[in-house]
Amino acid sequence: MPRSKRRRLADAWPVVARVYWCPETNTPMLGPECPGGGRAAQLRLTEPGDARPAFEHDLRVVEAAYRNETGDEKGSSILLGSGVKLLNKVPFMDLMYEVVSEGVVVARMYWEPAEGRWRLRFSEPGLRRVWEREPLPVFRIRGGLRTLRRIRVFHNSPGHPPGSQVAFVDDEGEPIGIGYVSGDGDVVKSHTVFWKKQPERLAEPKESSWEDVLRANDYYLYYYTARAEKFIYVMAEKVSKPIIVSYSGGKDSLAALHLTLELGYRPYLLFNDTGIELPETRRSVREVAERYGLELLVAGASDAFWRAVERVGPPGKDYRWCCKVTKLAPLSRLLNERFPDGALNIVGQRAFESLDRARSPRVWRNRWLPHILNIAPIHDWSQLLVWLYIWRHRLPYNPLYERGFDRIGCFMCPAAYTAEYEFVKETHPELWKRWEDVLRRWASRIGLRGREAEVWVSGGLWRWLTPAAQKLRLASRLQARMPEWREYYRRWLTPALEAFTLSDRGAEVELAEPGFDVKWARDQYTVLGAFQVASDSGGRLVLDAAGGKVRLVVENRRLSVEGARGILARELALDALKLAFRWTHCAGCRACETSCPTGAIRVVEENGRFVPRVDASKCIHCKLCLDNCPLADVTAEKVYSALALGTPLAWRRAGRRSHESVVDRYLKLRGFKLPETSGAERTTLIDSLVEPAALEVEEEA
Repeated sequence: MPRSKRRRLADAWPVVARVYWCPETNTPMLGPECPGGGRAAQLRLTEPGDARPAFEHDLRVVEAAYRNETGDEKGSSILLGSGVKLLNKVPFMDLMYEVVSEGVVVARMYWEPAEGRWRLRFSEPGLRRVWEREPLPVFRIRGGLRTLRRIRVFHNSPGHPPGSQVAFVDDEGEPIGIGYVSGDGDVVKSHTVFWKKQPERLAEPKESSWEDVLRANDYYLYYYTARAEKFIYVMAEKVSKPIIVSYSGGKDSLAALHLTLELGYRPYLLFNDTGIELPETRRSVREVAERYGLELLVAGASDAFWRAVERVGPPGKDYRWCCKVTKLAPLSRLLNERFPDGALNIVGQRAFESLDRARSPRVWRNRWLPHILNIAPIHDWSQLLVWLYIWRHRLPYNPLYERGFDRIGCFMCPAAYTAEYEFVKETHPELWKRWEDVLRRWASRIGLRGREAEVWVSGGLWRWLTPAAQKLRLASRLQARMPEWREYYRRWLTPALEAFTLSDRGAEVELAEPGFDVKWARDQYTVLGAFQVASDSGGRLVLDAAGGKVRLVVENRRLSVEGARGILARELALDALKLAFRWTHCAGCRACETSCPTGAIRVVEENGRFVPRVDASKCIHCKLCLDNCPLADVTAEKVYSALALGTPLAWRRAGRRSHESVVDRYLKLRGFKLPETSGAERTTLIDSLVEPAALEVEEEA
């Protein structure tokens, strides 16, 4: 199979939201039946088709994008037509929406990061609506559509401004497509799927309101609500555990909460305050808890994020230590304390939010909280359905949605778009300045200067650690040069990794100055396995396992594994490296404490910093404290293993402990019954270090 086809199949959405449009009422529909008995037409939306209502703020953004593109102050009202509008997010290097009016996509509005402004890309129906206003420069093509199908790049004559959008027209002056002038102004490139004649609208241009949409979708609301409530009821009765609703302050968790309340349950309301939430979100959470008289449980991260970011750098799409420090660690502490025997957690998670969630089941367990069973009753709900449910029941939703925010959460989440950061700058400039100050300090630390540093900060290149294709495309568009990834990684963590060597005798790690204080091993060595201290002479510690057949030698700038080979030696050396980094850079999240089944580890504060200490008499070498440590399992794993093995994707290597094995190990050690879906307990080669008798060592010849 060709590589491009494999990529398309890998990126295909396993589930797609279907949205229809009723021509009689000029309203979007959740199903194909109009309220009067007629048929609604399915909208032609880019997958997954998770369209949402356009708020007034959104429409103002569309109007601004239209003005930026055309210079026309009044034509946007003609483009948008009458009635309610939808926005459908589509793939782009930044934020892009399909704009739906009267049943058709009239344009795509998008944030252009290289220009720092909103722009508009016309569709055929949209361009025809405003064609009389001459919205775009004209580029005439002899032969019309046949020529455009055959030739995709044309010489820019007469000259149009670089980067501008132009309308391709045929010999009769009819629009047949759109194109963009290259950055150097030499050529015009076609950026359109070859247009076939499409209707300018599917519905009569009549006014419609969201009240009309609610009435038109009355049956579909009843149908989806009944299914979701049945799912909650069956799971609650089957599990028979305390019920929690995870409430983020967003629309999806609000709908999930109300569905639970409608069944008569009185759940605990669980809010994860990451320390980087917007004030409107915190206020909304408190108001909802008071309105419904629910006990509010707050898993607070305090200033853990701000402490950690100074040590390990800004988080990224591919470097998500932030979720572990600010979400999973505080949640683990709280839920282990309040619900040691387990609970049912109702989550407002939807399949259309991301490919990962689309492939996720409706029932699952998390490796950080395996004793908590999570369910997603609105897994198959679209955004349109969620909003109609909220408006039907007049639920108190977060006001940030009406100010341009598409998602509610950490204000500088690396998974967000730079366009969304613009909304934060508008509404909370003081918060964004604090974050940009952090980014500029870190840019200096990793050796970025001048324009490269400024583009890395303001252009959003900090959102990736690895040399991901999307990062490189954005850097090219912003005309910024980024360091080669090895240079980038070596500057990222202190101390830097100088060399990592595997041989028939074992593995060896060499570090840059000043290295690690060997106290990391004295305080934690039993985590690595059934080791004993063979000798300890100041700056050199020797640890033995399996009767001395395996040896770990620890010095400040050198760490070596002797007597083990292959994957076993490699993973033992990498685990030791991660333990050293954890000890030196501990952020005090205490995730290790909540993961330990025997209470062997404690994080203490010494001389203004946090230090993890392990009680050797209690440690059973399960490595759960290591696998669930954000700094060990994300930061050190992503950077040190990449440098050691010579690839940014080293964290995907065979032999690394899997998510499933961590969950199974936790449940077994805590005495919980393993989930039926997990099958037999899975182990990896490195897990054999848990018991000394199971350690297989090849005798030297």
